[in-house]
Amino acid sequence: MKPDRRETPLALIVDDDAVNRLLACAALESSGWKVEEAENGREALEAFQRLQPDVVLLDVMMPEMDGYTACASLRKLPEGADTPVLIMTGLDDYHSITQAYDAGATDFLTKPLNGLLLIHRVRYIVRSSRIVQELRHSQASLAQARDAALEGTRLKSEFLATVSHEIRTPMNGVLGMTEWLMDTQLTPEQRDCVDTIRTSGETLLSIINNILDFSKTEAGKLQLQQTDFDARRLLEEVVALFHTRARCRGVELSCLIHPLVPTWLHGDPDRLRQILSNLLSNAVKFTEQGAIRLRADVDERQDPIDPGRSGASGPANGNAGRLVHVHFSVTDTGIGIAPEACTRIFQPFMQADGSTTKKYGGTGLGLAICQQLVDLMGGSIGVDSEPDRGSVFHVTTPLERQAE
Repeated sequence: MKPDRRETPLALIVDDDAVNRLLACAALESSGWKVEEAENGREALEAFQRLQPDVVLLDVMMPEMDGYTACASLRKLPEGADTPVLIMTGLDDYHSITQAYDAGATDFLTKPLNGLLLIHRVRYIVRSSRIVQELRHSQASLAQARDAALEGTRLKSEFLATVSHEIRTPMNGVLGMTEWLMDTQLTPEQRDCVDTIRTSGETLLSIINNILDFSKTEAGKLQLQQTDFDARRLLEEVVALFHTRARCRGVELSCLIHPLVPTWLHGDPDRLRQILSNLLSNAVKFTEQGAIRLRADVDERQDPIDPGRSGASGPANGNAGRLVHVHFSVTDTGIGIAPEACTRIFQPFMQADGSTTKKYGGTGLGLAICQQLVDLMGGSIGVDSEPDRGSVFHVTTPLERQAE
């Protein structure tokens, strides 16, 4: 490789004409260059490998090996791929110039040589060559950094998935034993302790499941399941999960399903249930008074699409019926979200502000997982909110309408 730091730049002049070599040598040395000479292409290749010059000035018409052949041979050397080569020729016709560039020349200069023009041309091609090499080096460094970051992300996701899976197994055992204890004869104080263990275990299991789902989606390993399901029953079951919690907080919880929403749909009911459960859980958590409403409508702004045209990430192709874009909304009268935080909350491990985490807890993964699942379904998610005036979370996803 070429020396990284050379106090005096080195030029190799290759010409069988001693007068031309003398003129070029004088011009370059007057500008602070060190110069080595060769009389033909064969000597030039030997000198190049020994000296590794910063630039090569190459005549065309030479004995044994002409300049075109010498330039092409030089480009095949590992050290010669990026070294600037200036062809010096008395031929300025189109064919000669094209042949010079085809052989790998950086630039050309016609004879008789002009010393001032020669110096400027050499400076230009050397500077340009260094800039190109620096850009290539930067691109290679960026590519290595990108690959390292991707590999780090992959390893992190695999680690989170493995750890979460290993923790979930004993946690299910803990919850199973607490359920068994609840069915035994317990004093009121013991029952209260067991109930606390169960509640804490369920909360921890929910966090573990969120981490597992997040790591799967980050690694691209989460797959949607396609099956028929009763949409109205699914929504009623989701709302029923939070009735007790909402009632204990004095919050009214309701569900409204528009008549145009088909009863039977085709998609992934488990992931849809997970999305709506996350949104309702947040609504109950951040609403201390008022009401929460889950609503399902048909988004009539979306044109119906034949199932054969649906994307791979949406409903499965080939099923009977047409796509319907169902719009789900969760409206609450809770603490609300500042406008600048409305997009940030869908990022992993992010909440509206630090005080929210301290007061209400949570990992900040729920909405990020909702975003990933909705994207996987080919839908969209967003929020309209004002501080102290509540929030409305919107989810629109394409699902296939099935026969009743």
